[in-house]
Amino acid sequence: MDAATAAWLCALPCAVVAVLAVVVLGAPVGRLLEPGHPFHLLSGGLPQPFLPEPTEQGRYAVALAAPLLLAWATASLARRASAVPARVASAAALAAQVALLGVVVAALIAQHGRVYGPIYTATHDFVYPHRYFTPVTLLIAAVVAGALVLGISSTRVREAVVGWLEPTRARSLVAIGLAATFTVVWMLASVNSDQSIASANPSLRFHLGFTLDETFAVVNGLTPLVDFTAQYGSLLPYLPALVLTIFGKTLLAFTLTMTALTTLALLAMFGVLRRVTRSPFGALALYLPFLATTLFISEGSGDFRDSYGSYFGMFPLRYGAPFLLAWLTARQLDRGGRAGPWAIFLIAGLAIFNNVEFGVAGLGATLAALLWTAPAPRRRAAPRLVGMAAAGLLGAFALVAGLTLARAGELPQLDRLVEFARLFSMGFGMLPMAGVLGLHLLIYLTYVAAIGTGTVLAIKRDPNVVLTGMLVWIGVFGLGSAGYYVGRSHPYNLVALFSPWSFAVVLLAYVGIRSLATDRARRPTPAIVVSLFAFGVLVCSLAQIPAPWAQLDRLTSGFTANAINRYERSLEPSPDPEDRQLFAALADGPRRWTIEQGAPVAILLTTGHRIADANGVVNVSPYTGAESMPTVEQVDKTLAALRAAGGNTVLVSIPAGRGLLDVLDQRGFKVVTPAGLVRFDAPGANISPMPWHEQGVVKFVDARHLRAEALH
Repeated sequence: MDAATAAWLCALPCAVVAVLAVVVLGAPVGRLLEPGHPFHLLSGGLPQPFLPEPTEQGRYAVALAAPLLLAWATASLARRASAVPARVASAAALAAQVALLGVVVAALIAQHGRVYGPIYTATHDFVYPHRYFTPVTLLIAAVVAGALVLGISSTRVREAVVGWLEPTRARSLVAIGLAATFTVVWMLASVNSDQSIASANPSLRFHLGFTLDETFAVVNGLTPLVDFTAQYGSLLPYLPALVLTIFGKTLLAFTLTMTALTTLALLAMFGVLRRVTRSPFGALALYLPFLATTLFISEGSGDFRDSYGSYFGMFPLRYGAPFLLAWLTARQLDRGGRAGPWAIFLIAGLAIFNNVEFGVAGLGATLAALLWTAPAPRRRAAPRLVGMAAAGLLGAFALVAGLTLARAGELPQLDRLVEFARLFSMGFGMLPMAGVLGLHLLIYLTYVAAIGTGTVLAIKRDPNVVLTGMLVWIGVFGLGSAGYYVGRSHPYNLVALFSPWSFAVVLLAYVGIRSLATDRARRPTPAIVVSLFAFGVLVCSLAQIPAPWAQLDRLTSGFTANAINRYERSLEPSPDPEDRQLFAALADGPRRWTIEQGAPVAILLTTGHRIADANGVVNVSPYTGAESMPTVEQVDKTLAALRAAGGNTVLVSIPAGRGLLDVLDQRGFKVVTPAGLVRFDAPGANISPMPWHEQGVVKFVDARHLRAEALH
C-alpha cells in the first residue's frame, strides 16, 4: 500500500481516538500536570488576571499525542500492503481528505463570526470580532491556488519556470540579496529611537519596556539565572547589552540590535528553504510569503504598525535560537550525517537556558527530525541521539555556569528558568480559548499534517532528506510553541504562531507542487488544494510590505501628535536633577538622604533598571517592575536582595496594587512624605507622588534600617 494512502486511511480513526481521549482524559491529565505552587498571590490590583486552566492544558497535552499516533498507525499499516482492498483504500482516503476540506471551511466560517467579549477586552461594555483574513483575501487565495494548478499542468509554463529555478551561482547571489533586502525592509518597522517611540502604538511602547529592561538589567550589573529572573530571555540579552555598552545606551541601539538578530533568524529559515528546494529562486518564492506572514500586522496600520517582529519578546528572544537550530538541523541533514550532531544539541541546550518553553520545543523538534531521517532500524538511532542530546545539554550547562561564575561568582539557579512558567501554569495572565473551531484549530491541523507528511516521506525513503526532516521539525516545534497561545488565548496572541505555521504551510505547499509536477497526469487531491489555498493566503500578506521611505521618515521626524498619542511619552530617563534626587537618593537616617555611585535601590517600574543605570545606582530588583511580580514571594525576594546589598529604599508607581503596598507595610517600609515617614494607609497621611512620565512615583524606606549599610 502507498504510504500516503495509508496515512489518509489512518487519519479519521486517529482523529476519532484523539477527540475521545481529549474529552475523557483532558481533566484528569490537567489535574496531574498541575504542579504544587509555592506562591501566594498579592491581594487586589493584580496586573494580570489569574485564570487557572488545568482542563484546557490537559486537553492540549493529550492532543499532542495525536500526530504521534498518526505516525505510528501509518507506519504499521504501510507495512501491510494487502490489508485493505485497493478500491476501498482509495475511497476511504478520498473521504478523509473531503472531511479535512469540510473542517477547513467550518473553521474559517466560525472564525469569521467569532466575537470576543469582556474577558478579552478587559472592559464590560466592549466586544469586537477578529478576522485575520478577510473574504477578499480568501478569494484571492483561491485564485492563487487555481493559478498554481493550471500553471503546473501547462507544459509551456512549467518548462519556463523550471528554467528559472535551475541553480547557478549568479542566481544564488541575486536570491540571497533579494531575501536580505526584503527582510530588512520589513524589519524597518521594528526600529525605534527614544524620539520615535513616543508616536508608536501604546501596546508596542508598553511591551517594549519589559524587553528593554531585561537588557538593562545586564547592563546595570545583574546576572540572569543568578540575581535576575528573565521573563523572555536569559542569555540573548547579553548581546544587546554588549552593543549598548560600546555604542551608547539608547533605545535606537537596542532596537537596531534586536532587529538585526531577528533578521538573521529569518534569513536562517531562508537558508533552510534553499536546502529543501535546491533552487535559490524556488526558496525565495517560498520565503517571501513566509516572511510577510511572520511579520503580519497585529495592531495599527500604515507607518505605525505592530507585528511580532517589533515585539522582541517573541522575535528574537523566543524564536531566534530555535530558528538557528532549524538551520543547523537542515545543514546536518543535507551533509548526510557526516558530522555528529553534538554541536546542534549544544545550541539546543543554550536555547533552553535562554527560554525554556521554546527551547524545549526546539530540542524535541531536532530530536524528531534526526530520528525520522535516521537509517533503519530507527530504534537503534534513538539511544545514540538521546546520548548526544544529554552531552549537548551538559555542555550548555557548563558554558552557562562558566558565564555566571565569571560574572557573579555563582552557579546558575535552575529554578529561575521555570519561575514564570510555573506562574503561567498557575493561571497568571491566562485566557481560555474561544471555542474549538477557528484558525487556531487549522494551525494545529497544519502541524499534524506536517508530521504526517514527513512520516510518509520517511517511509518512502524520499531522497530529499532535508524536506522530510524539516517537515517533522516544524510540526513538532509548532505544536510545542503553540502552548504560548493555548495558555493566553487572546486573539492577538494567535498571530504569534503565524511564523512557524506559515513555514509549515510553505513546506506542505512545496510537497503538493512537487507531487503535481512529477506526476502531470495526476489531478490535484483535496489535500493538495487545501495546501495551495493556504499558501495563497500567505501570498496575500505580501500586500502588507511597509514603504521604506515612510519608515525612515517615521524615525527621523520625531514626535507627532495623533489620535492614539496626543501627548509625548518616552521610555528615556530624564536628565532632570529632581529625577536623580528621586531615584538615586538613599535614606541615611530619618531625614538624611545621600546619593552615591553604585548604591543599591529597588525601582519597581517597568524600566527600573534603565532608570537606575542612568542615575548611577544599581536596581537590585530581580524582575522588570511590579507588573512582573504578582506574588508575595517575588516581593520578598526583591526585599531580601535589597537588604543583602545594604539598601533600604524602594520606589513604586502609583496607583500600585494594594497587595504590594500591604507587603511593604508588613515588612516595615514606610512612605516618604514632606512630614517624614508614615504608613501608606495612615489617617491623614499627605502622600504626594512625584510626577514622572505621566505617572506618580512614591518612595518607601525600610523603617527598621534607616541607615543604608551600603553607604557606610
